[in-house]
Amino acid sequence: MKKNSLSLSLPEWVHDFLEKYEFPLVSPEERMRFVLDLTLQNIERATGGPFGAAVFERNSGKLVSVGVNVVMEQNCSAAHAEMMAIMLAQQELGTHDLGISELPELQLVTSGKMCAMCLGSVVWSGIREVVASAQPEDVENIVGFDEGPAPTDYDQQLEKRGISIIPSFLREEGCAVLQRYVDLGGVVYNPSRSA
Repeated sequence: MKKNSLSLSLPEWVHDFLEKYEFPLVSPEERMRFVLDLTLQNIERATGGPFGAAVFERNSGKLVSVGVNVVMEQNCSAAHAEMMAIMLAQQELGTHDLGISELPELQLVTSGKMCAMCLGSVVWSGIREVVASAQPEDVENIVGFDEGPAPTDYDQQLEKRGISIIPSFLREEGCAVLQRYVDLGGVVYNPSRSA
């Protein structure tokens, strides 16, 4: 074994991208359009897959962190946009539990409803609300990514754990971003395995 540490990072353009915006973003529409724009930048700059996410203070709209998919760029299958945004929020706020009483309630806004892995991460992160655009079937049908074995009662499982979810929010716009990835010849990097 040669490696005993891990370092993940967002593309360098993200800093300049954030400078274009004035925060807080008060409305859910502003937050989602921000995330979809972030995602589109990741696609058009060819720095990762067609997914973006951000963690906001739910009530104020203050931005805590952002994430884009950097799976191939970082050689890490866990480097999904939601995972990056959650991990960066945890580092920014100095806690693994984003639901502690000392923090305002936090909201994850994501360009696509979470895959099986990211769903687990949200459950264990302390996030209180998720706003998602494209649905897993959109991701699978438009792009061809394998979203994994998420439960059929996905929304109810989150609600049962005190996490509210707003699915299909600006879904048509989220699907258009996915289609842009396809149109630009984006790679479908599902793992190689025999059936």
